[in-house]
Amino acid sequence: MNDKFAVDIATRVQEFVKAQPQANAVEHQRAPLGPLDARLQRVLDQIPQSTQLEGLSLLDLQVRLRGRKGGLPHIGELGAAIRRLGWQRRRRWSDHDAAFAAKWYPKDPN
Repeated sequence: MNDKFAVDIATRVQEFVKAQPQANAVEHQRAPLGPLDARLQRVLDQIPQSTQLEGLSLLDLQVRLRGRKGGLPHIGELGAAIRRLGWQRRRRWSDHDAAFAAKWYPKDPN
C-alpha cells in the first residue's frame, strides 16, 4: 500500500463522516416523549425474564428512562406506572445485614 492510496482513503473517510447527519443525537433528545407507561413497558420488555423474577429496583428503572425536560422521570410517577402495568412491590425491612429495600416483581400468574 503506497502513501497516496492511504491519504486518498483517509480523505474519503473524512468526507463521509462530514456528510453524515450530526443532529441525530440532538433530534433524539428533542423528540416528544410518549406516555410513561409505554416507555416503561419497552424497557421492561428488554430485561430478561430471569432478571425480572429476581425483582427490579425503581432506581434502576429510573436511570433507563428519560423524563420530561431532559431529566429523569419522577420516582412517584414511575411507581404508579409500573403498578398500572400489573407489577407488585415487595418490601424487605432492615435486619442485621441489610437496610430497607423495595423490589418490584411481575404479577403472579395465580
